[in-house]
Amino acid sequence: MWMRASFVALSLLVAGCDDVFTAGGVATATPLFTSITAGDLRELERGESVLVELDGDYPVVFEFDGRRGALDFGRVEIATPEGRRLPLQVWAEALVSAHGTGFAEMAGGRFRLANDRAAASLGIAVSPGSQGCDDIDIVDIDGVVAVLFLADASC
Repeated sequence: MWMRASFVALSLLVAGCDDVFTAGGVATATPLFTSITAGDLRELERGESVLVELDGDYPVVFEFDGRRGALDFGRVEIATPEGRRLPLQVWAEALVSAHGTGFAEMAGGRFRLANDRAAASLGIAVSPGSQGCDDIDIVDIDGVVAVLFLADASC
């Protein structure tokens, strides 16, 4: 998985997407979107972890999905836009205390982490005449935008 993220980042650099981003931001550039499941984390070798890089200029979104098995936060490390690098569990402790969400809910649910607020909310279903099909909460901590899917609604 780490290799795939590195390849995508390298491809963007070679393609000159930095110019696209600085010329117009998320409105003109498609954010990189990666999904991470409990199965992805289980496939890692012993001692390996996933680095969620949120410290770059290009908009990125990582969606974590623990609905088919609890996510192991100990296998994930994040690099925040503010230049901090820490285990996801440590960052999530701040989220839990600020939002009141429990670790069990997060590990067995679905949430996104992004370095750009507009990119974080892209693709979230909205139905006409209602607030949306997904019951969400958006929280900013350490420059990281977290989209918490409180309950998956059907449209």
